[in-house]
Amino acid sequence: MPSDTSSDSSANKGQSSQKFPDEVIVALHEASITATCMPIKLDGGEWQAAFFYVLSPDAACLSSGKLRGGPFAVSMDADLHEHDNGTMIEIGIEVVTPIEPVSGIMLFLTGHTSTHFDALTLLSEQAEIPLFIGDQYCNTLWQQRVPLNEAFRLGMMALINEAVTRDAVIRMTDRYDPDAVFADTLAKRQMI
Repeated sequence: MPSDTSSDSSANKGQSSQKFPDEVIVALHEASITATCMPIKLDGGEWQAAFFYVLSPDAACLSSGKLRGGPFAVSMDADLHEHDNGTMIEIGIEVVTPIEPVSGIMLFLTGHTSTHFDALTLLSEQAEIPLFIGDQYCNTLWQQRVPLNEAFRLGMMALINEAVTRDAVIRMTDRYDPDAVFADTLAKRQMI
């Protein structure tokens, strides 16, 4: 599991001067992404999955580098994508920030790294997920907890089970290649 960080564990912490955990910053920068979901420990508690979202400097919801008006409504959806070389789980998130919502997509391969599988498993078990919104330097501008209902948790578990089962069959044929799945998915998104 990648990160242990201290934070206020209240339901809605709000604005903060903290930075994202180092492991999260590295993951975001290495992959050149603005949204991720990773396992972390808050205040030395249990491991839990958390969403991290980086706003662009020109995001409509920022005023003088500040994010105001939270807590924000958050919607999420999840889907399974079948590929010849593996199975990908996609989680979409939309945060209803002032002026216009911000959204992101996170991609997971259950057999790629343990972090992917751990984050998905935690999402299928948690009652809520911490959401951290930061600036381009990964300074936390806002954080809150987003409730996860039973339907979402059961749906996540069904997606995990389907992905793991399908990938086991693909591995038996020596076609499992998570890098090919990521590359093809990203290429298709760039064409849209």
